Amino acid sequence: MPLYNFLPILLDSARMPARNYVALVEKTIRLLEAFAGEQEVPLARLAHQTGLVKSSAFRILFTLERLGYVERKPRGLYSLSPQIDALSVKALQAPDLGSLAAPLMAGVLRRFQETVNLGVLDNGEVLYIRVLESSHTFRIAAHAGIRSPIHSTALGKCLVGTLPRQQLDEILGKRPLRRITPRTICRRADLYAELERVKFRGYAVDNEEDSRGARCVAAPIRDPAGQAIAAMSISGPATRMTRGLEEPMIATLRDICGQVSRLYAYTVSTPPIATRGTC
Repeated sequence: MPLYNFLPILLDSARMPARNYVALVEKTIRLLEAFAGEQEVPLARLAHQTGLVKSSAFRILFTLERLGYVERKPRGLYSLSPQIDALSVKALQAPDLGSLAAPLMAGVLRRFQETVNLGVLDNGEVLYIRVLESSHTFRIAAHAGIRSPIHSTALGKCLVGTLPRQQLDEILGKRPLRRITPRTICRRADLYAELERVKFRGYAVDNEEDSRGARCVAAPIRDPAGQAIAAMSISGPATRMTRGLEEPMIATLRDICGQVSRLYAYTVSTPPIATRGTC
């Protein structure tokens, strides 16, 4: 379903000050609507249907192309990219996913008393969509809406662990492996090896890679095709996140994430928890 079906312009001129109206947003939406499900539409027709001059239509389409929402074809034709539909899928799934996971996350928080996070992959980063903070004075604090790198977080490793290598390389081409702490994975070969371990074990670990003194364990939530659509994690100070405590955390996360995955009709035999080495 196209993006514009999920972007109604709710502007009531009788109640809303005119200064709040953003004309460029209207022009962009009109351009998206002008495709009307067609592929390979010429610039001239898009400009004519929207009442825009060709130069203005071209600049908006150029921006949308750079952002990945429009594709420019040979002979100056334009098409909406699959990323448009991906946005509408996220708009439908994310609230449902958060609602489904919320009571299960609350149970994890009650049991372990450490911060519980739910994240999705968005534009090559981890986007936190729900966070339940620990009540400890000394805790790992986060909130919904923040973003983190994929290579230094347990959530990120789970989210990209099922991606095809080409798609992963495209992300890494735009977001290099930046060193955040002395333990951060900064070489692609090391990250590839770590992601293979994540796929085998069914969980990921952040061993003070994203923040000094903090550890985190995570497990993926999968769609019917087995791809990670989200991940859930438990994070806390390394002084409390001991290896002895992490084992039941991992087992609980895998069970909880499996329950959410099954709601997406995903079934898979659970691999044994492998002995964890130092990450």
